[in-house]
Amino acid sequence: MPKGLRVNRIIRFFGVGFLLAGSALAQPQIPPVPVDKPVEVPAGASLPAEPRLTPFTADPALPSLRSADLEILHSRSPLAGFVIKIAGQPFGIGSPPAAVGYVYRDELHWLDMTKAALQKQSVGVERNQIQSAFQCADLDGATWHVTQHLRPQRVAGAIEVQTDISVDQDRAVAWLPMLMVFPGAGAFGTSKGQGLFAGLEYLADEPSSSEADVIGPASQRQVPDELKITFPLMAIQSHDRYLALTWQMRPRFSALFDSPDRLFGSGAHAMGLVFPGSNGKNRVEGSLLPHQAEVLHANEVLTLRATILAGAGTTIVPAVQHYLRLRPLPSPPAAPDLTDYLARASGGWLNSKIRQGELIRHAVAAGGFPPQPAADAALWMRWLAVHDSNVDRQVRLNDATTNILSAVTPPQYDSAGVGHIRYPAESLVFGHVEENAEQARRRATELLTRFGQDGSVKYQPKPGGPDLARTHSTNEASGFASRVALDLLEAAAFCGDRDLIDKALRQLRALDKFHEGVPRGAQTWECPLHTPDILASAQMVRAYTVGLELSGDPHFLEEARYWAWTGVPFIYLVNPTEAPVGLFATIAVYGATQWKAPVWFGLPVQWCGLVYADALYRFTRYDPKGPWKQIADGITLSGMQQSWAQDDHDLQGLLPDSFALREQQRNGPAINPATLEACAARYFDLHPVYDFHCFRTNGLCLHVPGEIQHLAESKGHVSFQVESWVTDPYYVLLSGLARQPLLKINGRVVDCVAPHQFTASEGYLVLQLRSRDTVELTF
Repeated sequence: MPKGLRVNRIIRFFGVGFLLAGSALAQPQIPPVPVDKPVEVPAGASLPAEPRLTPFTADPALPSLRSADLEILHSRSPLAGFVIKIAGQPFGIGSPPAAVGYVYRDELHWLDMTKAALQKQSVGVERNQIQSAFQCADLDGATWHVTQHLRPQRVAGAIEVQTDISVDQDRAVAWLPMLMVFPGAGAFGTSKGQGLFAGLEYLADEPSSSEADVIGPASQRQVPDELKITFPLMAIQSHDRYLALTWQMRPRFSALFDSPDRLFGSGAHAMGLVFPGSNGKNRVEGSLLPHQAEVLHANEVLTLRATILAGAGTTIVPAVQHYLRLRPLPSPPAAPDLTDYLARASGGWLNSKIRQGELIRHAVAAGGFPPQPAADAALWMRWLAVHDSNVDRQVRLNDATTNILSAVTPPQYDSAGVGHIRYPAESLVFGHVEENAEQARRRATELLTRFGQDGSVKYQPKPGGPDLARTHSTNEASGFASRVALDLLEAAAFCGDRDLIDKALRQLRALDKFHEGVPRGAQTWECPLHTPDILASAQMVRAYTVGLELSGDPHFLEEARYWAWTGVPFIYLVNPTEAPVGLFATIAVYGATQWKAPVWFGLPVQWCGLVYADALYRFTRYDPKGPWKQIADGITLSGMQQSWAQDDHDLQGLLPDSFALREQQRNGPAINPATLEACAARYFDLHPVYDFHCFRTNGLCLHVPGEIQHLAESKGHVSFQVESWVTDPYYVLLSGLARQPLLKINGRVVDCVAPHQFTASEGYLVLQLRSRDTVELTF
């Protein structure tokens, strides 16, 4: 910023002085009034209505700090605050505490520190930190001491702000802003590219605390219950840069977020930390003032540690990455051993109310989810039987597998299921591979009709149902379109039809219209199309991963990586309570069912997180340096924590639809074990239930029930080994063959006849193998 440039957006905070009879120029002689418990804030009390702006001249001679592209220039007055610059350009302003509201003799009094006679005021730079300090007296005889230290952190682009406040008499405080930051003030104003308040807001250039996703009081998220914050991060991105605020979460402090700022009239965006805290009971969420003022005892030092983060970014994703560089992922929850997990999951399939004879319910709920044929239940029970050393359970699981499979029509093995995570593995374990491949071909052909000529998939409300797109700017969303695109890609990959694969890849490229967008709209069976949604992140990651596998296009890798990051703000990376369950629990959507209820802020729905975790597990092999396996492991372990224990006979091993964190209470419906089991298999690092590889040089797709190893390919030749978890003979599918190959298994030439099968018209080669067989094909 050139010397002498005027910054006209430094806030003179929160209307201070509007309720004052006069400034505190001298210490009045008023006897102290001790306070030993919270004090009611007078009904109808509010902050003074209109703030004022105080300009100061920002120039290079001012006290300043720099950390990479982040620079702070502090006014020579401790109360005039500081300018924030990113890569040399002004991006916002910040301020120390400048106003205090406290209850004294049943009245709300205001101290305007900008009008009070400051004592011992100073601003200076020493040892690469700025220290700002002052003290002043309120009208009721107490002296307030305020010190603020700003210092660069070990992570580039990060400057910590430590605020220490004390008062020499007890004060029942209703309002004390410890730190406020206004992105856009003195710069771009109220516009933005994206905004984030982790756990509550994931925004494009649109207002926070709107009713686009939830209607009524729950829409007011300016000062939320701390429980609803998944990790301490607020961010505003604009003009290829971002400014973020993170802090040490403490019960005594509330986070404040408003974008654009409608609370203080800054003409920008508001992010800050205020005292007292917000615990879901002590204030109406969104209210700046609590029901009760919290006591700050005489000479007690109130300390806030927060960090300003800044850097280059076209979305809020770099802010999330920056946060994790400063505060690495936490250790995952405690893990059960494999034996305990197998016992609980087996109990879910064998003993709970999820099974009714040969049929399986998706979930146990009064009046809902009738039992149905479910081949995936048989697959997961067989997987448990293979790994469980308990002979009695092995026998029961195998008997139940046979019984359950008898209810499924063989061509439906890969499609009849009750789990949220699906692999085309049932036919590879139980047979009838070709019929299921043909079902996949028909499914892919049908799914193509869902796309418009421009590749769009548009939401249409059900006849007589609510229009869940009415609060969205369009009838398209990443989560809605990606479900159809992903199903198409997976069906085309299984049947191996080159024309269908090419068409599926074209539809995948049409998803680029959501490039660097907000994940939203994946759960339109109940939630608005506009609603930010971790399931949208999961589907976009998985769709682009399959596209990468089929094409090798590095663009798909970058898109998958971006959408993987978009799911992180839905995950609890701090424990919101002191109770065991919390870390790595996942918020499903930032909104409510049909805008009203249930409201899903602060209410984890782990099955949605597990679908995301499965996508991360499968993406990890293509981005091994990312945090994906650690995140997926944490989500999986939280799912294990949330599941019902074996002492609950009817619900043992089932996954609650949601989990109340403060109460540590499981909420039904109780979901079958398949979704968690898919991720548990990967967590315990056993052979994967299903693996896929595309031999792109030869245009072949390989599907196996296990892990594909020792891959080799050249023109007209492929080879591989399968490490399978299946103890009986199993099947692999090679689709996309133009002619019958020369086949070798374990080095011996084998005819493509029973127990193997080659179908020339469809290009299918189905092989029956045993674990660790090696296959070579020449064609």
